[in-house]
Amino acid sequence: MESGTKTAYNGTRATDRGAKGAYKGTSTRAIVHQYDYLGDFYQLLLGERLVYSYGMWEDGDTLEKAQLRKLDHHAEAARATGAARVLDVGCGYGSLLQRLVEDHGVKHAVGLNMSPTQTAWARDQNWPGCEVRVENWFDHRPEAPYDAIIAIEAVEHFAGNTLWRSKRVARYRQFFERSHAWLRPGGRMSIQANAWDDRGWLPSLVLPPAGHRRPGAAALYDGARNVWEGWQASRKVYPETCLPTLSELNEASSGLFRLIETRRDPQDGVATVTAWTQRAEANRQRGAGLIGAKAVSDVISEQRTALRFLREGRFTLIRLVLERL
Repeated sequence: MESGTKTAYNGTRATDRGAKGAYKGTSTRAIVHQYDYLGDFYQLLLGERLVYSYGMWEDGDTLEKAQLRKLDHHAEAARATGAARVLDVGCGYGSLLQRLVEDHGVKHAVGLNMSPTQTAWARDQNWPGCEVRVENWFDHRPEAPYDAIIAIEAVEHFAGNTLWRSKRVARYRQFFERSHAWLRPGGRMSIQANAWDDRGWLPSLVLPPAGHRRPGAAALYDGARNVWEGWQASRKVYPETCLPTLSELNEASSGLFRLIETRRDPQDGVATVTAWTQRAEANRQRGAGLIGAKAVSDVISEQRTALRFLREGRFTLIRLVLERL
């Protein structure tokens, strides 16, 4: 696929593979659909810094303030302030890279991204000290060790949409092994991810959340509806992605990293998706001119589903701080 090409995902699975057929996560085709094709619409929703992940909210915040607080949180959690080299896995439009070099004194910030459009945009900003690569983390070979690694809502792409827990853990393990090799001793990682309830993806969708009681027929209807809406969102908006569970990430990083901090912040997801949905509705007509009315409706439908799932506790937002052993 040529750099800059934008096309809708056609529903066929086309996973990228590395050496000896090793699985490399969400395919380039699916990434381009989500971040380049649909990204033309998302740029109307995300705010001036184009941050495509959940913010960290306090009372009275705007979306922009919540996003800056989130970026600063990860920089500080990873102990990146004043660092010589920091890696951002899944750097998007580069908002964290900019924040690291301009506000946290990082000398060289490297961002990995599989989206040609986002990468081109970030490069065009010419931020001093920032290097943005169109590169899968699987293929990354750093020139020198990193002092810190940050991955904000990138883990969801590492295991594709495999249904089997053991395969997901093995793929997350590969990422943690690579990160361990890239980091200097004692270096830290800060991770943010959407994560299923600890019961796993299917029970999270089908079973009533804790504290929610529904009659048998209603519970069956809810479960079927959730599976259908989740599948539709995966097929139309987030192809070839899968949310981890906290236990999967803990198991995958065991023996390589010490867990320093775990946060569950579902309300940050609720507040961010609410803001995005409001902006999406306000920009429905403009968005239709960019990607078509049907694609805009698919995005808004997915956002409403995500908002409901977050409010019901079916999935959550987790933030982890890990230290290299």
